[in-house]
This record gives sequence, C-alpha cells and structure tokens, in this order.
Amino acid sequence: MSAFTSRTSLLARRLATTTTRTTLSRAAFTTTTQTQKSAVDSAKDTLKSVDRKVSDKLVDGINIGTAYANKIKEATSEVTSGKVTGKADELRGEAKGKAHEVAGEARGLKEEAKGKAHEVAGEAKGKAHEVAGEARGVKEEVKGVAKAVKEQAKGEARQVKEDVKRGLN
Repeated sequence: MSAFTSRTSLLARRLATTTTRTTLSRAAFTTTTQTQKSAVDSAKDTLKSVDRKVSDKLVDGINIGTAYANKIKEATSEVTSGKVTGKADELRGEAKGKAHEVAGEARGLKEEAKGKAHEVAGEAKGKAHEVAGEARGVKEEVKGVAKAVKEQAKGEARQVKEDVKRGLN
C-alpha cells in the first residue's frame, strides 16, 4: 500500500467515526416579549381605513355628480334649442336619486365608523383596566417580598445582637 492510499483511508476512517456537533449561539434564544400593536394604534389603523372608505365613496359621489351635471348641461342645451324637455327631466330625476343614494351610503359608513371607534375605545379601556390590575398585583407582590426581606433582616439583626451579648459575657 502506498503512503497516499494509507493516508486517505486513515482520513476516511476518521471522518466516518467523527461526530459533528452543532452549537447554537445564545443570541438565538430570547426572553423578551414580542411587541404588539397597542389598542390606540389599532384604533388609529381602523379609523384610517374607515376614513379612507368614506373618502372614496365621497369622491365617487362627486364624480357621479359631475357626470350628471354634464349630462344635465347637455340636456338643457338641447332644451334651449327646443329638442328635448322630457330627457332633461329624466336626467335631473336620475341625478337626484343618485345623489340621495350616495349620501345614504356616506351616512351608513359614518355610522359604521362611529361604531368601530366606540368598539376600539372600549377595547382600549378594557386593556387599560387589565394592565392596571396587573400592576396592582405586581405592587402587592413586591410589598410582600419587601416585608419578608425586612422581617428576615430584623431576625438576623436580633441574632447578631444576641451573639454580641453572649460574646461579651
């Protein structure tokens, strides 16, 4: 056997018998809590989306109103030229109907936004009460620990005092 083959077989045997170890860094594990949106931020996001929907509906209403205004202008120009009077009345009625429909949708969205705002405000208030309750619990727990430490210190001080008295006698 040549030196090369004996050496490669030795390396192959060593690789076959060697186990690999995987180590994870301590940074892979964390003890911090995940940050979540607060109730106020959730409320802001909800109100922004509702505001956007209302704005879109209002813009649609304005565009429809403009389109009908142009049709009415065309119809009135035809009326002044004596072509159509019935068509203008029809378009005017149609424009009024559309305007009332868009206004109704906008009112509905407004009421929906109010409801969402009240709901989010209630959730925020509930969360605030929950956090306050947790804070009170932690406060009482800290008081209990402080009281225990105080009593332990008093006991140790008494013991030291007695030891000193015994040492002097």
